[in-house]
Amino acid sequence: MLDGIRVVELATLVAGPFCGLTLADLGADVVKVEPARGDDSRTFPPFAANGESAYFHALNRGKRSVIVEGAGLSQLVETADVVLDNVGSARLGFGPADMPERLVWCSITGHGADRGGRAMDPSLQATMGLMELTGERDGPPQRVPVPLIDFMTGMYAAQSILVALWQAERSGKGAHLDCALLDSTATLTGPLALFSLSGTFEPGRIGSESYVRVPSAVFEAADGAHVQVVALHDRHWAGVCEGLGKPEWSDDPRFATDTARLENRDAVHRGIAEVIATAPAGDWVARINEAGGMCERLRTLGDAWRDPLLTERGLVAKVDGSPFDFPLPVLSLARPSKLRPGPSLGQHTDEVLAEL
Repeated sequence: MLDGIRVVELATLVAGPFCGLTLADLGADVVKVEPARGDDSRTFPPFAANGESAYFHALNRGKRSVIVEGAGLSQLVETADVVLDNVGSARLGFGPADMPERLVWCSITGHGADRGGRAMDPSLQATMGLMELTGERDGPPQRVPVPLIDFMTGMYAAQSILVALWQAERSGKGAHLDCALLDSTATLTGPLALFSLSGTFEPGRIGSESYVRVPSAVFEAADGAHVQVVALHDRHWAGVCEGLGKPEWSDDPRFATDTARLENRDAVHRGIAEVIATAPAGDWVARINEAGGMCERLRTLGDAWRDPLLTERGLVAKVDGSPFDFPLPVLSLARPSKLRPGPSLGQHTDEVLAEL
């Protein structure tokens, strides 16, 4: 799809490299410019026997790595169709205004290309209220342990770049795209911000429960495993009741409607907990789902990623030519037919400079 498109990636860590990975998987030639010490994610575990970081390789498959600065860097950027930047013009010594009009320049920043200050995924989880939403009612705020904001920003940056390339193809004019982590965080928290902005209530921590639907919670079964039970609609609730062996609950005026269950949240969850505790998790998953409700057994991350379905859908795979004896998450939804390994530091410097 993007054959013949050159992307110069002046980005480190997660958001920018994830965007670059998506473009590489769509066929672009992504040239990753690294400092002499390498991208910071090269120091993130786990590592192969030769010291290479699996974290780095998962985010930088299929790219070419160069170490270049000064006039060479400026010359390289001028050959690009897309520049992906989370370094900033001040550090680079040039910016989108200095480049050809046809160029698409994507700035990934914390608060916006025209704003100063530093921000990263964990800090924005703190300042944008996400941590105050995460955790148990009687516990402290918690950080979401995956870089959700980084990945979402990289995703919408890639989407914006594709549109800008289409525009450049039609008009000959590129664009300066301003993709801020702040914007992604606002999108993530926006649906719950509706309650705050409307003065309805101030959302806080409620564990695995939902603000708008009951039940939506986790319960411990007789074998010590946990199941999640969810009813998004009254018809789901009828299935939950049937699967639990409590069909009368679906006609109980305290529980019969979404509104009634919200008003009697504690009673609903207490009743479900008492029943779930009487049989193994697998039994409840089978019974409730068969009856039309929604119930899933909680799995560890390792169990989830060893599910054959992920391999079948191309979400995890061994990468030929990589130093890893274990499969890597594919991450990009572009799903290329052949996965290329990540580059060693500066591996393609001479090759790329010879092309200029």
